[in-house]
Amino acid sequence: MGYPIRFPNQQIVEMPVETVAAISASSAQYSAPLWCYRAERVLKLGGHQWISPSSPAAAYSLWAAHRAGIIATAWKLFNRGWLGAGEEYFYDSLRYPNHPRHLGENVIPLVGEDNGTQQIGWVRVLQQTAADEYYAVFVQFALLEMFAPRALPGEYA
Repeated sequence: MGYPIRFPNQQIVEMPVETVAAISASSAQYSAPLWCYRAERVLKLGGHQWISPSSPAAAYSLWAAHRAGIIATAWKLFNRGWLGAGEEYFYDSLRYPNHPRHLGENVIPLVGEDNGTQQIGWVRVLQQTAADEYYAVFVQFALLEMFAPRALPGEYA
C-alpha cells in the first residue's frame, strides 16, 4: 500500500506502491543520512524517482500535449536546496548568459540520471518536503521544457 505525503502548501499526495518500494530499497543502503542539507544546482532524476508522471517518457508525452508546462512530482533521498541555484541562474547574466530567463525565475536544469547525467529539460521547483524517516524528500516542480538528452552546459555543473 502507498502512503500519503503532505507538501508545505498542505496538498496531500498518495505515493504509489512502486514509489514506496523504490524508496525502501534505496534508503536501505544507508544506516544514517549522508547530510542534513545539500545545495544542489540541478534536479537529477532517475526513471524510478518519477511519481507523477510515472516516468520521463510519460512526462515528455504529457508535456508535448501541454507545452505551457505541467506539474510533476518526484522523490530524492536526503534534503536538497535547489532554490538558491535557481535564483543565481536568473540574476547572474554574466556567468549564465544563455539561461532561459524567458521561463521566469528559479528555473534549473533537469538532468536524467539514466542518460549519463545529460540535461533533459528545464524545471521550476515549486515545493519540497523535508526528509522523512526513510530519508526521502518529495519535490513538486513545473516541467517547463523537455527535450532529447544533451550535454549539460559547463556553467551548471
